[in-house]
Formats: sequence, C-alpha cells, structure tokens
Amino acid sequence: MIEQEDAVAERRHEERVGKNLLVRFTRLEDLLADIPYRDGQLLDISGGGLCFLAEEALPLGSQLVLVLEFPGWQAVAEGKWIATKVEEDVGVLRAVGTVSWVAISRTKPDRYETGVYFSGRVTA
Repeated sequence: MIEQEDAVAERRHEERVGKNLLVRFTRLEDLLADIPYRDGQLLDISGGGLCFLAEEALPLGSQLVLVLEFPGWQAVAEGKWIATKVEEDVGVLRAVGTVSWVAISRTKPDRYETGVYFSGRVTA
C-alpha cells in the first residue's frame, strides 16, 4: 500500500534538511541472508528520519539498515559532529529505520520516494 506524502508531512516532529547524497540500504532480513546493500538517493534528513529515492517500492514496516556518508563532516564523539568542510573528511552514519510511507516520485516516476523513521542508530 502506498501512503500519500502530504499526510506524512503533518506528522513530522523534526525539521527536514535537504541533502542530495547517496544512501546505502538493505532490509534487515536481507542482511541476515547476506544479500548486498542497494543504493538510493537521499532527498532529505532530520533527527527523526529521512526520505530517499529507491528503485523499488519497499514494503511498509520494513526494517532497514542504512549507511550514509557526509563529506566535509567528522564524528568527534558519541552523537557529536563537526563540519570540517574538507571533502576528504567523511562522517559515516549507520542507522536502523522503519519504512513509514512509499510514493511514486513526482520528478522521477520510475523511482519511489521512501520515508523512513529512525528506530535506532548503529554507530556514527
């Protein structure tokens, strides 16, 4: 089932920040089955979740393991990051999230906008 994005926007508690980065993801059961990560395009991110473009519609409620790399940032302590603005510095965020909504992209109809809320952080 595909839920409309407008209804999701009303439930957001965190401000979303636009980012155009790669997100690597896999469903938790695929990780256990040794199926490789897939790539998506990160559209925006907040403290509570993110939205990315995927090639397929992921089932609602799917548990995902997500890996994001932020050039020009560095993790310096648990939960603390600094902007170095040096491209070689890459902060890596690993998180666990749950698919909360999926919609066909308005700008790329062959892709699916996928909303995920964070249910846990693996490491920063």
